[in-house]
Amino acid sequence: MKFKKLAAMMLSSLMLVSACALTACDNGENVTDGKTKVSFWYWGSSAEVSVYNQLINTYMDLNDDVVIVPTHYESTTYMTKFQSEKTKPDVFFMPDTDFVQWADAGTMLPLDSYVTASEIGGLWETGINEYYYNMDAKTLGKSSGAKLYGFPKDLGPVTLAYNKTVLDRQIAANKLNSADVYAKLNKLQPMTWDEFAQLCKDLTADQNTSGANRLYAIPYCEMDAMLYSGGADYFDKNDRTKQGIDEAFIQAITYIVQLATVHGVMPDSDHSGDNAYTLFENGKTIFTWIGPWDNADFWANPDLKYDIIPVPYNSNIAHAKSTSMIGSMCYGVSARSNVKEEAVKFAKWLCMGSECQNMTMYLGQQVPNIKSLASAYISDEGDWVCKTATNTKVLPESRSLFVDIMDGDSDTFGFWAAAGKTDVISGRTRALYYTYGSTWKDNFTDYLATQHVWDMKSADDIRAKLEAYRTNLQHDLDGMYSYWRG
Repeated sequence: MKFKKLAAMMLSSLMLVSACALTACDNGENVTDGKTKVSFWYWGSSAEVSVYNQLINTYMDLNDDVVIVPTHYESTTYMTKFQSEKTKPDVFFMPDTDFVQWADAGTMLPLDSYVTASEIGGLWETGINEYYYNMDAKTLGKSSGAKLYGFPKDLGPVTLAYNKTVLDRQIAANKLNSADVYAKLNKLQPMTWDEFAQLCKDLTADQNTSGANRLYAIPYCEMDAMLYSGGADYFDKNDRTKQGIDEAFIQAITYIVQLATVHGVMPDSDHSGDNAYTLFENGKTIFTWIGPWDNADFWANPDLKYDIIPVPYNSNIAHAKSTSMIGSMCYGVSARSNVKEEAVKFAKWLCMGSECQNMTMYLGQQVPNIKSLASAYISDEGDWVCKTATNTKVLPESRSLFVDIMDGDSDTFGFWAAAGKTDVISGRTRALYYTYGSTWKDNFTDYLATQHVWDMKSADDIRAKLEAYRTNLQHDLDGMYSYWRG
């Protein structure tokens, strides 16, 4: 028995040694071959994987005493994996919609002591301010008592893109005036909702088929962007603890639904956008929704010619203007990391290192976090990878719109002043950022589906369903805030 026990102990030791050899095990020292090992988790498309491989290799070239060990997951499984893993990676992606919960859990290292006011001042204020959180007061944003829990990976303004090849084909097929159509696709002049619906109908007037061969104008609607551009929100404009299903909200949801059920320019079977990029790239829709990170994927398709336009707005609501949804995520650092200094150094380089920001810009990953690089982003000069012998223009040509959206109501770079106009394009952080979890929004989405709102043509029927949901939404918000503050 003693022999068997000793043999088992030896076998266990051998297995541990083998595991250490395979995984660069360091017995808590996080050092292998004299180099500090920093684990890094992220998600993204194949194009983004390529971008991050280049970033990581560049960082290790600049820091030859560090080894970055990346792990990539699909976006649909990333947070599930992150939650189930007892030992968190040293550096990790964290969505702006989730970071508060993980800060409360003690997972995210406060980063204030690792950055200077000058470094923070060089970044987009909207981006860096998102990751300040006062844990005691349960308030978001930079304020007294708030700590910084993440370095912004990016700001992600979402807006409409159009496939030029499909657009030109539909202009010809429906005998439209090309100059008139392109005049409506102006980065400094958003269309109204009525104008956009009419344009979509005109461009698809020849489409009388159904199923796989049907061309639609738009695959789905980004709900936050359409609500914001309709002068609406899920919450009361003066108090986010109160539901906001008002007249502007009802008009926004009605417009989205009727694009499918009345105007017939959007499919009524899928409202999630899961297949939107595939449909767009395959010429099955004219428009789709994109952010700056999509450029890397689109550039991989040399036949895809596209540009972007502002989100249409509801001209029937006095205070409505084109207002896109802005998403974000951050680079978090584990509060329990054994290599905090090196982990923070890597996360900080990803966020605000000039080498990194130039690479991510020219590889089509993002608008730079560093505001002073925005002028380079909108220029056709530089180290852009999407230039070819037949395409010397960087796509999308109207990419200054991304910067315009991020800039909010300001005109920092003089886009509007140069055109002799007043800025009428803005952007706002997505709604889920302001709440503790997504249950309230998931329940609303489920309600629209179970009540068959997506199938309704009557504005009165849609209105009745939304008015009936006010109590439900308030109940969910009350429960969410009670849990958060408790």
